[in-house]
Formats: sequence, structure tokens, C-alpha cells
Amino acid sequence: MIWAIPEQVEMLAWALSAGGIEVVGAGCPVSAQSGTVAQGFGCPVQDDLRHMLSSESPDLMLLAAPGSFGQQDLEHDLAALQRAHSREVAVATLEPIPGEATVISGTSWTEALHTGAFGEFVRVVPMVRRGRLIDELMATLETFGPIRSLNVSLVAPAVYGSLGARVFEVMDLVRTLVGVPEMIDASYQGAFSAGLHQLPGQSLRELHGVLAAHLRMADGRGVLMQVSDQVGRSGLMIDALGDEGQIRLRDEGYTRFDLDGNEIDSFIIERDEAVDPSSMRLTEQLIQLCSGVGPVRSPVDHASVLAMGHTALLSARTGQGETPETIRRLLMEV
Repeated sequence: MIWAIPEQVEMLAWALSAGGIEVVGAGCPVSAQSGTVAQGFGCPVQDDLRHMLSSESPDLMLLAAPGSFGQQDLEHDLAALQRAHSREVAVATLEPIPGEATVISGTSWTEALHTGAFGEFVRVVPMVRRGRLIDELMATLETFGPIRSLNVSLVAPAVYGSLGARVFEVMDLVRTLVGVPEMIDASYQGAFSAGLHQLPGQSLRELHGVLAAHLRMADGRGVLMQVSDQVGRSGLMIDALGDEGQIRLRDEGYTRFDLDGNEIDSFIIERDEAVDPSSMRLTEQLIQLCSGVGPVRSPVDHASVLAMGHTALLSARTGQGETPETIRRLLMEV
């Protein structure tokens, strides 16, 4: 079952068909468009997301466009996710849930984040860290040593999720590669700013444009990152510097060089150049969720990743560096 907007139907239909996944019901956060979305998938109309999560029992529920879910009626929304989990229904989302840090303080969401149970209730997809390319990168990093400096760019068309979704995705990757930063200094340009200096809101949802940031670790290491949802095709670029040399990673694979510039390791991934990399990741990860079979990878640390993402938004609003620990404490207040 799917909850999406009409603009996502073509992309989702391809990804699901490629994975052999049949859609048995679909709806839209804009109720008047639910029929259009369901017609695009050739399935019955669903008009109540919370009812879907609480009562239906498909193998998978994909919240491609959650709308206000997880942002307003928080306790009932979390209960719906828990009921889906109790029926062994896998729930995936293209957008971060919850979308706003400040609204969950003192609610049941904080306990779910604190215990780590929340990651079992809903999975964010696609996540670049949960692909074979990053698995191979992690393997070569075992002999590369600590990363001293990291440059990451991650972009994808808006049908795969908002700018906030890409921020969540890249922060998960950065946390895995180098840890949680001590300070984040970010800047933001809205999708249609026309030269004006727009400021982001407090939610990762419905955020569109470009975000750039410098992340400083407590030991002086640094990360430069750039994310956007205003592109025609997805792209991933990573450049890592360390005591043992340099690693350059792109969508097609990576190359590792020693300090003398000699190539000492490489990996090329098999892929269809005509298919957007995000579609490939989405299909693969939805198959794994439906089947319950896939590589064992560490779960997303939702509290840390959400804190990093919201710290970047806060920094873009204040115009100065901010610390993730402040936001993380807010997320964990019971």
C-alpha cells in the first residue's frame, strides 16, 4: 500500500514493478487527489492513512509523501506505527518521521527514540548507506585509517523526497563515516529564492532547495557537505583524505590512492546507466523490507541523525554554528 502524491506515481510505479511488488491500495495526503494516485497504480483507493497503518495487513506500507503524519497528532500517529509493527507490517517512508524536533519533546516519541525501538517502526528509504557501494567503502576503510577530511555531495530529484530527506540521508552517512560533529555551520537557499535570502523553517518536511554545511568534529576533523532536491538526476560524490591516502567515490564505484598517488584499490558496481541511482536503491531496499532478507547493517541512530539535520536548519536560520547536542537533548526529553 502506498501514500503518495501524483508527481511521484511514475517513479514509484517503475521502482515497485522492478522489484516485483504489487500495489493493493493507494491514497494521497491531499484527499481530492487520492483517486488520481490510485488510478496511476491501478489499485483501490485508500483515504485514511492512520486506518491503513492500524488495520490493513500488506507486506509493506510506503509513505512516499506522509503529509502531516508524524507532525500534528503525534500520539495517535505513533500508536498507528506501533500497531502496524505488531502485525509485522513493514513501514517505509521517503521523508523523515518525525519531521520536526521541537514538537516531540515530552511525548511517547522520545521514549521510542531513546530505546531505539523507533527504527523498527518505520524505515527511511532510499538510504545511500544501505547499499553495496557503501558496504565496499566501509571494507576498504578498515585499512585506510581514520578519515581526516571528508567532502560529500548528495543530490536527487524531489520525487524521491524533499531536501530534508536528503539532509537526513547524508547525515546518516556522515555519522557512520566520521561520527557526530561538535559543531555545524550551514547555509540554505530555497528552491525559488530569486536572489532573496530565505530561511528554512523548523521542519525537515516540505523543504526544497540547496543546503551546504561545514561540520567540525571535536578532534578538529572536518566535513564539507552539499545536498539538494533541485536536480534532474541523483548523484553521490565522496572524497576522503586520511593518513593512508585518498578515496574518490562516485555512483559507479570508488578508487583508492596511496600517498604517492598510486591506485591501490577500486570497486565498480554493476548498474544500468539509464536508471536513476535513487530508483535502484529504492527498489533494492523495498525488496529487502518485503522479504525480510538482506545484508545485516547497523540501524539508523534516529536521535543523532535527526539532531544533526535539525542543527543544520537551526544554523541556517541563525547564521552561526550550532551544536547537535543541544537538539539531541531536546529530542530525548521525556
